[in-house]
Amino acid sequence: MLALLFRSAGIMDSGILAIACGCPGLEMINISYCKNITDSSLISLSQCSKLNSLESRGCPLITSSGLAAIAVGCKQLTKLDIKKCYNINDAGMIPLVHFSQNLRQINLSYSSVTGFGLLSLSSISCLQSMVIIHLERLSASALAAALLACRGLTKVKLQASFKSLLPKPLIEHLEARGCVFQWREKVFRAELDPKCWKLQSEAMQ
Repeated sequence: MLALLFRSAGIMDSGILAIACGCPGLEMINISYCKNITDSSLISLSQCSKLNSLESRGCPLITSSGLAAIAVGCKQLTKLDIKKCYNINDAGMIPLVHFSQNLRQINLSYSSVTGFGLLSLSSISCLQSMVIIHLERLSASALAAALLACRGLTKVKLQASFKSLLPKPLIEHLEARGCVFQWREKVFRAELDPKCWKLQSEAMQ
């Protein structure tokens, strides 16, 4: 069962609660850019034990606490998109490591995850695909360590600026291991949601 709520501006936590209660067999949900929902929605969705795909990019009010609830309650999770969820940080990665061992795809772009959180994901042996665009606190050395440790990776999407910072022998080694790199020229900017990035800027001051 799939629930597609992409850019549903009027959806609130109460609506997600109704979906979770009415559809306990829910397997996939896209709540991207539903900017009014909070951790309460993720806690509600954690009741859906069959949930395997959660796309929640651009939800500025959800945090690592909500993601932890998903990890604990939805152990069949294979796909997770938390792009532009800047209140999700390393604390949200630890529950994934412990409870989401079926996770295969993750998009961490524009979140607050650092090298520590990225490296911790290497404990998820099923992890195959990562999108890592503009993690502000991610160093090249931490990225290199994480990429080397995540032995099951077959696809990694990175900003092009990292290409010259990562050792060429490392990239060649990972490619020989079966990993395909996609390099993206993306400038860090407030793209479609100036209010969202205003909140982020204030939080970082």
